[in-house]
Amino acid sequence: MRKLTLNEIQAVELENLKIIDRICQEQGLTYYLAYGTLLGAVRHQDFIPWDDDTDIWMPRRDYEAFIAYCEHALPAPYRIVNRENTPGYPYGLARFSNQDYEFVSTKPSEQFPAGVFTDIYPLDENGSSYPVARQLYHHCKLVNMAYYAYAANWPQNCLTRSVHRLYQGLVDWVWGENFAQAVDEKIQRIILAKTKDGAQKVGVPAWPDAGPHLLDKKCFGEGKYVPFAGSFFRIPVKPEPILQEYYGNYQELPPATDRQPHHDYKIYPQ
Repeated sequence: MRKLTLNEIQAVELENLKIIDRICQEQGLTYYLAYGTLLGAVRHQDFIPWDDDTDIWMPRRDYEAFIAYCEHALPAPYRIVNRENTPGYPYGLARFSNQDYEFVSTKPSEQFPAGVFTDIYPLDENGSSYPVARQLYHHCKLVNMAYYAYAANWPQNCLTRSVHRLYQGLVDWVWGENFAQAVDEKIQRIILAKTKDGAQKVGVPAWPDAGPHLLDKKCFGEGKYVPFAGSFFRIPVKPEPILQEYYGNYQELPPATDRQPHHDYKIYPQ
């Protein structure tokens, strides 16, 4: 079966963004292009030429409302993928997925029906200092690792199979089918407990693989629409400090050897 080219993946990703934007406008929800998608919008007014996915941020309240809407109102082939509705999906963020396509990870531990997806990251309070953000990062990461160890499809030899089954059995005995919900609720309690001192910054502690970052709420604001790949999408009102936080001199292109997709998966038509 022929796998999709990078340009074909980007074309499907663009349709994802258009649908997300339309839903958010209809439902009065806020989103912002994020990470490499934001960088592409600011630096290229398009996809980064070698980028193979799309990312958005949503403030937590809008994130929850968007998930609830999509759970009952999305037409086929679209669906929301998260760890509460998709066995084997380990992440503390949701994916808006076009299921007309088959996602095949090159990592044996990550096999789930993601389709061609847009990552949706919830923006939460993230403390008012880097020491607080680092504590939050480590606490949330430990909780996420507990779920990842449960959901991941680890390489199967006799020892790992036995240990994994024992761990899954213990989790199922304690939480039944509610482990994913319990993990997400635990992370929300950690965030609330660590961010009570006012003057908060925001970030993504719920899935903190990018490390602790402090982003000023004022940089997000109501956002603004900018051109991207022939359409227009919302970005933070002041994207420059955010991009500097993540990428430093974001206007400088990386070395030619790094200008390639960085995700370990292939996409095929169903």
